[in-house]
Amino acid sequence: MFPEILDNVEEIMVKNVVKVTPEQKIIDAAKLMEQKKIGCVVVVKDNKVVGVITERDFVRLAASGLDFKKALVKDGMTKKPVTCLSTTKIMDAYLLLWKKKIRHLPVVDKKKSLVGVLSLQDIVMAGKLVL
Repeated sequence: MFPEILDNVEEIMVKNVVKVTPEQKIIDAAKLMEQKKIGCVVVVKDNKVVGVITERDFVRLAASGLDFKKALVKDGMTKKPVTCLSTTKIMDAYLLLWKKKIRHLPVVDKKKSLVGVLSLQDIVMAGKLVL
């Protein structure tokens, strides 16, 4: 359960999102993740979410034999990722992460523009998840 003090995703999401475009090299996305010590980058076009690349994606792509030096982000991103609104209740976002078996959730506003990203770790670190 989640304490009532913090209620919406916007209160605990990361607002300074690391973004890439579909046309960037996928190796650059990996380098960004390593430099920033993060588990995903959000892929945007005109500030609209068009994909994500996560650590899990890199494992899948390595297993498939993708040439990371030549491939573009669009070649390996998860297309049409699950998103939520910044006004989504924290509990609802947690249930969405759990049901979809994902760990990262791009957060959008009513115009579908990227405003943040929420991870399962963010929920746990904020002390909102009581197991």
